[in-house]
Amino acid sequence: MMTNTPILIVGGFASEPKLYQPLQTYLAEVSGRPVFITPINRLDWAWVTLTDSYADLLRKLDRTVNDLITQTGSSRVTLVAHSAGGVLARIFLGDQPYRGRAYYGHRRVDMLIMLGTPQRTEREGRIGGLNQIRWVEQRYPGAYWPEVQYVSVIGRSIFGDPNGPPPERGAYQSYRLISGEGAQWGDGVVPLDYGLLPGALQIVIPGLRHDPRPDRLWYGSSPATVAVWWQAAAAYAATSTDVIGYNQTVSPVKLAR
Repeated sequence: MMTNTPILIVGGFASEPKLYQPLQTYLAEVSGRPVFITPINRLDWAWVTLTDSYADLLRKLDRTVNDLITQTGSSRVTLVAHSAGGVLARIFLGDQPYRGRAYYGHRRVDMLIMLGTPQRTEREGRIGGLNQIRWVEQRYPGAYWPEVQYVSVIGRSIFGDPNGPPPERGAYQSYRLISGEGAQWGDGVVPLDYGLLPGALQIVIPGLRHDPRPDRLWYGSSPATVAVWWQAAAAYAATSTDVIGYNQTVSPVKLAR
Protein backbone atom coordinates (compact mmCIF):
# COMPACT_ATOMS: atom_id res chain seq x y z
CA MET A 1 0.00 0.00 0.00
CA MET A 2 1.41 3.35 -1.02
CA THR A 3 1.16 6.01 1.68
CA ASN A 4 -0.60 8.46 -0.65
CA THR A 5 -3.23 5.98 -1.86
CA PRO A 6 -6.72 7.32 -1.10
CA ILE A 7 -9.07 5.30 1.08
CA LEU A 8 -12.69 4.82 0.07
CA ILE A 9 -15.30 3.68 2.60
CA VAL A 10 -18.09 1.48 1.23
CA GLY A 11 -21.10 1.46 3.54
CA GLY A 12 -23.31 -1.41 4.56
CA PHE A 13 -26.94 -2.31 3.94
CA ALA A 14 -29.51 0.49 4.41
CA SER A 15 -26.81 2.97 5.42
CA GLU A 16 -26.27 6.64 4.60
CA PRO A 17 -22.84 8.17 3.91
CA LYS A 18 -23.13 10.46 6.95
CA LEU A 19 -23.20 7.39 9.17
CA TYR A 20 -19.53 6.84 8.33
CA GLN A 21 -18.29 10.40 8.83
CA PRO A 22 -16.79 9.63 12.28
CA LEU A 23 -15.00 6.61 10.78
CA GLN A 24 -13.80 8.84 7.95
CA THR A 25 -12.29 11.28 10.46
CA TYR A 26 -10.68 8.59 12.64
CA LEU A 27 -9.28 6.67 9.68
CA ALA A 28 -7.73 9.82 8.19
CA GLU A 29 -6.14 10.55 11.57
CA VAL A 30 -4.77 7.04 12.02
CA SER A 31 -3.65 6.42 8.43
CA GLY A 32 -2.50 9.89 7.41
CA ARG A 33 -4.28 9.44 4.09
CA PRO A 34 -7.22 11.15 2.39
CA VAL A 35 -10.44 9.26 3.14
CA PHE A 36 -13.66 9.40 1.15
CA ILE A 37 -17.11 7.80 1.42
CA THR A 38 -18.97 6.14 -1.46
CA PRO A 39 -22.24 8.08 -2.01
CA ILE A 40 -24.51 5.06 -1.68
CA ASN A 41 -27.64 5.90 0.31
CA ARG A 42 -30.73 4.31 1.77
CA LEU A 43 -32.72 4.72 -1.44
CA ASP A 44 -30.03 2.83 -3.33
CA TRP A 45 -30.25 -0.01 -0.83
CA ALA A 46 -34.07 0.07 -0.93
CA TRP A 47 -33.85 -0.55 -4.67
CA VAL A 48 -31.72 -3.61 -3.92
CA THR A 49 -34.51 -5.09 -1.80
CA LEU A 50 -36.90 -4.69 -4.75
CA THR A 51 -34.60 -5.99 -7.48
CA ASP A 52 -32.34 -8.41 -5.59
CA SER A 53 -29.47 -6.84 -7.54
CA TYR A 54 -26.31 -4.88 -6.70
CA ALA A 55 -26.01 -3.60 -10.30
CA ASP A 56 -26.82 0.05 -9.51
CA LEU A 57 -24.54 0.00 -6.46
CA LEU A 58 -21.69 -1.37 -8.57
CA ARG A 59 -22.08 1.40 -11.12
CA LYS A 60 -21.95 4.03 -8.37
CA LEU A 61 -18.90 2.41 -6.76
CA ASP A 62 -17.19 2.20 -10.14
CA ARG A 63 -17.78 5.90 -10.85
CA THR A 64 -16.53 6.89 -7.41
CA VAL A 65 -13.32 4.87 -7.74
CA ASN A 66 -12.64 6.37 -11.17
CA ASP A 67 -13.32 9.88 -9.88
CA LEU A 68 -10.91 9.36 -6.96
CA ILE A 69 -8.17 8.09 -9.25
CA THR A 70 -8.61 11.14 -11.48
CA GLN A 71 -8.83 13.53 -8.54
CA THR A 72 -5.82 12.23 -6.60
CA GLY A 73 -3.58 11.01 -9.40
CA SER A 74 -3.22 7.64 -7.69
CA SER A 75 -3.35 4.48 -9.78
CA ARG A 76 -5.23 2.55 -7.08
CA VAL A 77 -7.48 3.03 -4.07
CA THR A 78 -7.82 1.18 -0.77
CA LEU A 79 -11.36 0.01 0.01
CA VAL A 80 -12.65 -0.17 3.59
CA ALA A 81 -16.02 -1.88 3.35
CA HIS A 82 -18.57 -2.44 6.10
CA SER A 83 -20.98 -5.38 6.20
CA ALA A 84 -22.75 -5.89 2.83
CA GLY A 85 -20.40 -3.27 1.41
CA GLY A 86 -17.70 -5.93 1.55
CA VAL A 87 -19.79 -8.28 -0.59
CA LEU A 88 -20.35 -5.43 -3.04
CA ALA A 89 -16.60 -4.72 -3.11
CA ARG A 90 -15.71 -8.37 -3.79
CA ILE A 91 -18.10 -8.39 -6.79
CA PHE A 92 -16.58 -5.09 -7.98
CA LEU A 93 -13.09 -6.62 -8.01
CA GLY A 94 -14.16 -9.35 -10.41
CA ASP A 95 -13.80 -10.07 -14.12
CA GLN A 96 -17.02 -12.04 -14.57
CA PRO A 97 -20.22 -10.24 -15.62
CA TYR A 98 -22.69 -9.49 -12.85
CA ARG A 99 -26.07 -8.61 -14.36
CA GLY A 100 -24.36 -8.11 -17.70
CA ARG A 101 -21.25 -6.16 -16.69
CA ALA A 102 -17.83 -6.86 -15.15
CA TYR A 103 -15.89 -4.10 -13.41
CA TYR A 104 -12.32 -5.45 -13.12
CA GLY A 105 -11.85 -3.56 -9.88
CA HIS A 106 -8.82 -5.67 -9.01
CA ARG A 107 -6.87 -3.48 -11.43
CA ARG A 108 -7.67 -0.34 -9.41
CA VAL A 109 -7.70 -1.59 -5.80
CA ASP A 110 -4.58 -2.38 -3.75
CA MET A 111 -6.27 -3.58 -0.57
CA LEU A 112 -9.76 -4.54 0.55
CA ILE A 113 -10.45 -4.31 4.29
CA MET A 114 -13.83 -5.77 5.26
CA LEU A 115 -15.49 -4.96 8.59
CA GLY A 116 -18.20 -7.38 9.69
CA THR A 117 -18.74 -8.69 6.16
CA PRO A 118 -20.46 -12.06 5.68
CA GLN A 119 -18.00 -13.97 3.50
CA ARG A 120 -20.09 -17.07 2.86
CA THR A 121 -23.52 -18.50 3.53
CA GLU A 122 -25.20 -21.88 3.73
CA ARG A 123 -28.40 -20.57 2.16
CA GLU A 124 -29.73 -18.68 -0.83
CA GLY A 125 -32.50 -16.11 -0.96
CA ARG A 126 -33.35 -12.43 -1.25
CA ILE A 127 -33.36 -11.83 2.51
CA GLY A 128 -30.10 -10.52 3.93
CA GLY A 129 -28.36 -10.39 0.55
CA LEU A 130 -27.80 -14.14 0.64
CA ASN A 131 -27.90 -14.45 -3.14
CA GLN A 132 -25.10 -11.91 -3.56
CA ILE A 133 -22.98 -13.58 -0.87
CA ARG A 134 -23.40 -16.93 -2.59
CA TRP A 135 -22.69 -15.42 -6.04
CA VAL A 136 -19.32 -13.94 -5.07
CA GLU A 137 -18.38 -16.91 -2.88
CA GLN A 138 -18.81 -19.32 -5.80
CA ARG A 139 -16.94 -17.21 -8.37
CA TYR A 140 -14.15 -15.63 -6.31
CA PRO A 141 -13.46 -17.89 -3.34
CA GLY A 142 -11.14 -16.66 -0.62
CA ALA A 143 -8.48 -14.01 -1.19
CA TYR A 144 -8.90 -14.45 -4.93
CA TRP A 145 -6.96 -11.69 -6.66
CA PRO A 146 -3.19 -11.83 -6.13
CA GLU A 147 -2.73 -8.09 -6.72
CA VAL A 148 -5.24 -7.23 -3.97
CA GLN A 149 -4.44 -7.71 -0.30
CA TYR A 150 -7.48 -8.87 1.65
CA VAL A 151 -8.22 -8.20 5.31
CA SER A 152 -11.31 -9.53 7.11
CA VAL A 153 -12.22 -8.09 10.52
CA ILE A 154 -14.97 -9.48 12.74
CA GLY A 155 -16.10 -8.64 16.27
CA ARG A 156 -16.72 -11.23 18.95
CA SER A 157 -19.31 -9.68 21.22
CA ILE A 158 -22.62 -11.58 21.28
CA PHE A 159 -23.43 -15.27 21.57
CA GLY A 160 -26.73 -16.03 19.88
CA ASP A 161 -29.44 -17.29 22.23
CA PRO A 162 -33.11 -17.70 21.21
CA ASN A 163 -34.16 -17.32 24.87
CA GLY A 164 -31.81 -14.52 25.85
CA PRO A 165 -32.29 -10.73 25.97
CA PRO A 166 -33.12 -8.90 22.70
CA PRO A 167 -29.52 -8.51 21.42
CA GLU A 168 -28.86 -12.22 21.87
CA ARG A 169 -32.19 -13.22 20.30
CA GLY A 170 -31.55 -10.93 17.32
CA ALA A 171 -28.04 -12.31 16.93
CA TYR A 172 -29.38 -15.87 17.03
CA GLN A 173 -31.78 -15.16 14.17
CA SER A 174 -29.16 -13.37 12.08
CA TYR A 175 -26.48 -16.01 12.61
CA ARG A 176 -28.99 -18.71 11.76
CA LEU A 177 -30.03 -16.91 8.57
CA ILE A 178 -26.43 -16.83 7.35
CA SER A 179 -25.03 -20.10 8.63
CA GLY A 180 -27.96 -22.28 9.63
CA GLU A 181 -26.84 -22.23 13.28
CA GLY A 182 -27.75 -19.43 15.68
CA ALA A 183 -25.98 -20.53 18.87
CA GLN A 184 -22.50 -19.17 18.21
CA TRP A 185 -20.34 -16.08 18.66
CA GLY A 186 -20.31 -13.12 16.31
CA ASP A 187 -20.70 -9.36 16.13
CA GLY A 188 -24.46 -9.46 16.63
CA VAL A 189 -25.24 -9.81 12.92
CA VAL A 190 -22.49 -11.89 11.31
CA PRO A 191 -21.30 -15.15 12.92
CA LEU A 192 -17.61 -15.22 13.74
CA ASP A 193 -16.42 -17.96 11.38
CA TYR A 194 -18.50 -16.58 8.50
CA GLY A 195 -16.90 -13.15 8.84
CA LEU A 196 -13.38 -14.47 8.18
CA LEU A 197 -12.25 -14.80 4.57
CA PRO A 198 -9.92 -17.76 3.83
CA GLY A 199 -6.51 -16.61 2.64
CA ALA A 200 -6.98 -13.08 4.01
CA LEU A 201 -5.46 -11.50 7.07
CA GLN A 202 -8.08 -12.43 9.68
CA ILE A 203 -8.63 -10.15 12.67
CA VAL A 204 -11.01 -10.98 15.54
CA ILE A 205 -11.64 -8.10 17.97
CA PRO A 206 -13.45 -8.90 21.25
CA GLY A 207 -16.33 -6.64 22.21
CA LEU A 208 -17.06 -5.05 18.83
CA ARG A 209 -20.63 -4.92 17.58
CA HIS A 210 -21.78 -4.81 13.98
CA ASP A 211 -23.59 -1.49 13.69
CA PRO A 212 -22.32 2.07 14.17
CA ARG A 213 -24.43 3.24 17.10
CA PRO A 214 -23.44 5.71 19.82
CA ASP A 215 -24.30 3.32 22.68
CA ARG A 216 -21.99 0.48 21.65
CA LEU A 217 -18.50 -0.31 20.44
CA TRP A 218 -18.22 -1.02 16.74
CA TYR A 219 -15.45 -1.15 14.12
CA GLY A 220 -15.19 2.64 13.86
CA SER A 221 -15.94 3.75 17.42
CA SER A 222 -12.73 5.71 18.05
CA PRO A 223 -9.23 6.33 16.70
CA ALA A 224 -7.98 3.63 19.08
CA THR A 225 -10.47 1.08 17.73
CA VAL A 226 -9.67 1.94 14.12
CA ALA A 227 -5.94 1.74 14.86
CA VAL A 228 -6.27 -1.89 15.96
CA TRP A 229 -7.30 -3.17 12.53
CA TRP A 230 -5.69 -0.46 10.38
CA GLN A 231 -2.20 -0.87 11.87
CA ALA A 232 -2.48 -4.65 11.51
CA ALA A 233 -3.49 -4.19 7.86
CA ALA A 234 -0.62 -1.77 7.23
CA ALA A 235 1.89 -4.21 8.73
CA TYR A 236 0.37 -6.99 6.65
CA ALA A 237 0.86 -4.92 3.50
CA ALA A 238 4.47 -4.16 4.34
CA THR A 239 5.64 -7.78 4.23
CA SER A 240 4.83 -10.23 1.45
CA THR A 241 5.55 -13.87 0.70
CA ASP A 242 4.75 -16.42 -1.98
CA VAL A 243 1.80 -18.55 -0.93
CA ILE A 244 -0.83 -20.70 -2.59
CA GLY A 245 -3.76 -18.50 -3.61
CA TYR A 246 -7.38 -19.12 -4.56
CA ASN A 247 -7.16 -17.85 -8.12
CA GLN A 248 -5.90 -20.93 -9.92
CA THR A 249 -5.29 -18.99 -13.14
CA VAL A 250 -2.30 -17.22 -11.58
CA SER A 251 0.78 -18.90 -10.11
CA PRO A 252 2.65 -18.22 -7.97
CA VAL A 253 0.39 -15.89 -6.03
CA LYS A 254 1.90 -12.97 -4.19
CA LEU A 255 0.08 -12.12 -0.99
CA ALA A 256 0.89 -10.20 2.15
CA ARG A 257 1.27 -12.05 5.41
